[in-house]
Amino acid sequence: MTRLLPRFVRIKTLANGAVAFYWDLTGYYRGLGCSIAGEPLGTDYVTACGEDGNGGRAAALNALFDEWKRGRCGEPIEGLVRYATVDWLFREYKQTKAYLEKVSQRSRRDYERTMLLVTDLITKKGDRVGDRKVKAITPVSADKIYEKIIAGPRGQRPRQGEKVVGLCARAWSVVHRLYPDVFDQDFPNPWRGVTKNRRTKAVKPAATREEVYTFAKTAIVAGYPEAAAAAVICFEWLQRPENVLAISDGRIIGAARRRRRSESFTTRPARLSFTHCRTAMALCFTVMPRKC
Repeated sequence: MTRLLPRFVRIKTLANGAVAFYWDLTGYYRGLGCSIAGEPLGTDYVTACGEDGNGGRAAALNALFDEWKRGRCGEPIEGLVRYATVDWLFREYKQTKAYLEKVSQRSRRDYERTMLLVTDLITKKGDRVGDRKVKAITPVSADKIYEKIIAGPRGQRPRQGEKVVGLCARAWSVVHRLYPDVFDQDFPNPWRGVTKNRRTKAVKPAATREEVYTFAKTAIVAGYPEAAAAAVICFEWLQRPENVLAISDGRIIGAARRRRRSESFTTRPARLSFTHCRTAMALCFTVMPRKC
């Protein structure tokens, strides 16, 4: 059965006999200045084109092309991010491997907040920074945005300014590699070189071993041995909580407590044991039955 191919999608037979899908603009639109990069869509039709040829990654790329075409014709784009704007830049950045593979799930919420600090900032002309063209953000503009960000409603917030400069410099660099024509050729990354205010970093006191083991013992008595194990492992082996997993009786038990609260305590192991893979250091916990 012949399947419908979306616009600009072509197929190619690979050396192993598999059929791969590619999204690639025609030379006509390249000549008109459209710089949306072509990309391979994989060998799965549904992932590439959707169930009926109107979805998948191809639909997202075609929507991006439609934005560019409307913008070129001067048509208003309602409900869509305008091509080559700051909003568009951040959207493209969040679809790259630099974001999807390098930014952890734990950090993405903070990244989103930082992006909104920039895009929702109102300029002197009354428009949003996110609605402005990427080329309009010059080094002078970047300095002004930084100064506005650090001037928080409750006083100076230099840490927020540092996060904005770091994130924007990274996003500009990643997207510039994919869409060089969208950026100012003289200053492709206006965030490089922004002078940041010095700040006094507060020293966060570290937990002591006594505090950690007091917490662990209390958590075990309360019926939360996984939380106890996570606290001790993070302290002794310098791990993050989301990286701590235990294996007991052939089952994986999340240290942050993944199981349902309604699960009967009779199915829980009586003892949890952990062994460091390099130092062979062992930790053991006796699990107390939870009170109903």
